[in-house]
Amino acid sequence: MNGPGSDEHGASGVVRFIIGETTRSRGIGMAVAAQYSGRFEAGQLGPVEEGFEGEPDLTLSVSSVDARLIEEGKLEPSVAFMQGRLKSTGDNALLLELLAWSATADFRRRLASTRSDRRG
Repeated sequence: MNGPGSDEHGASGVVRFIIGETTRSRGIGMAVAAQYSGRFEAGQLGPVEEGFEGEPDLTLSVSSVDARLIEEGKLEPSVAFMQGRLKSTGDNALLLELLAWSATADFRRRLASTRSDRRG
């Protein structure tokens, strides 16, 4: 049975991504360098846009260094999460769906596309 924020494919909702640098010891506090948002639905992430307005279902925060490692394929998002390098607030079911998707070929294609867009 599916609950709120879910469909036949699992959890869905608006995800905010915050990329920044920690400003205090022990990772408390973060200066935001960039903020993006997108809708996760039917097992994949839709278009991601810069900025964010409103209240997200899930917020993910990561340092700029770790975001770069994820983008380069050198750090898996699920590993970053388990190591406390990727923080989350909000819908845990959506978080699990998103982390599962991050282990797919679709996610890797998306990262490769992002890298080539930045180079071009």
